Amino acid sequence: MAVQAERIAVYGAANVDIQGHSAAPFKPGDSNPGFSSSSPGGVGRNIAENLARWGSTVELVTVFGDDELSPFLQASCRDVGISIASSLFLHDSVSPRYLCLLDADGGLIGAVAAMDALERFGPDELALRFGPGDRAAVVVLDANLPEDTLALAAERWRGKPLLLDTVSLAKAPKAFPLLPLLSMIKPNRAEAALLASLAGPLGALEPTLASVGAGGAGLPEEEALALQSARSLRKAGCDEVFVSLGAGGLLWCGSEGEGIARPLPLPVRNVSGAGDAAAAALAWGAAKRYNSESKARLALAAASLCSSSMGSVHAGADAGTLALHAQGVRIERLS
Repeated sequence: MAVQAERIAVYGAANVDIQGHSAAPFKPGDSNPGFSSSSPGGVGRNIAENLARWGSTVELVTVFGDDELSPFLQASCRDVGISIASSLFLHDSVSPRYLCLLDADGGLIGAVAAMDALERFGPDELALRFGPGDRAAVVVLDANLPEDTLALAAERWRGKPLLLDTVSLAKAPKAFPLLPLLSMIKPNRAEAALLASLAGPLGALEPTLASVGAGGAGLPEEEALALQSARSLRKAGCDEVFVSLGAGGLLWCGSEGEGIARPLPLPVRNVSGAGDAAAAALAWGAAKRYNSESKARLALAAASLCSSSMGSVHAGADAGTLALHAQGVRIERLS
């Protein structure tokens, strides 16, 4: 089947998000008053929902269990227009779950990801489900998938825009051997540093990294280190590297230059899902053949919009809303 320009395939996790929100600044080791919520989530599923809400044709390939939560998860995908027909449906496993604790300001205190079902999605299962990726203009992978499954996927789709979301420090190392096959990768600072360390020591900070724009203001050390990490990942073979700086924004490094997209002045209510929104925007931009800076604008706008909502996906943000907010993102060129 011919590749369709607006079709995006996502291979990754779908799970139920169970969140505890502290009503006041969290006190470790104590019972903190607050409230709880549950919603459909998962890195792959969140990415797919954002893309569907922005108008893309999306196929999500994931794993569903056979417990009482599975119909809820499946319906949450179909209801927003995500195709799940090629997913793996297990008959002897519970649905993946993600339990997180959020501070009063929406910041993540900690989380537990119970994702054992995804280990059943091995290379043989992937080989039966090449169709969505073959049909798509862009393929997104999340590092919740087994390492050998990711390797087969990266080899299969190395010739098209291919984005890997590193997910967490624990799972980011799966990305290292795949760097020459990837067109885009989206780690946070810590994940980028870890991957860069696998390529070799970063060494001392280079003075030439400490200038931003015509004003020559110095980069903070953590941002300079993030830039060095991004450059290291590019040298290892990845075409474009997008490093989340948390509250500092999103750093990009590509063949057309480097820079930082700074966050929009929106209230922060819940950071859970912001990184998934950013990854979705990178894929969306790739489908439209945008350059690195334009992708970074979209990704930062998507992350800021998501953080301003209580859900892991901003249900009210369509493509027009995303594009409008992307115009307001402040860009600091580094090269």
